[in-house]
Amino acid sequence: MISEEEIEHLKDLARVEFGKTETKKLAKDLGEILGYVDRLKKADVSSALEMTHALEGVKNVFRKDEKGKDEGGLVLTKDLINAFPEKENNYLKVQAIL
Repeated sequence: MISEEEIEHLKDLARVEFGKTETKKLAKDLGEILGYVDRLKKADVSSALEMTHALEGVKNVFRKDEKGKDEGGLVLTKDLINAFPEKENNYLKVQAIL
């Protein structure tokens, strides 16, 4: 089981805040998850076949991407650029997130 002190340390690292009740619940939940991982580590997989992918033999069934035609009500690239409030050299300027 993971200790409440370890949960407090994780809270500090993640810069999150929650109360004592949530700390106890998280310690219990993480303890159960880690116990499950330990059980998985001990599982005998010697007779299992090796796989390179979870779904072998699956192929892409989607069509190839193709450039659409600028007609029939579709927005032209130049129209989109012209309609955008802030632009510079064909780049659209957006507000910084960070």
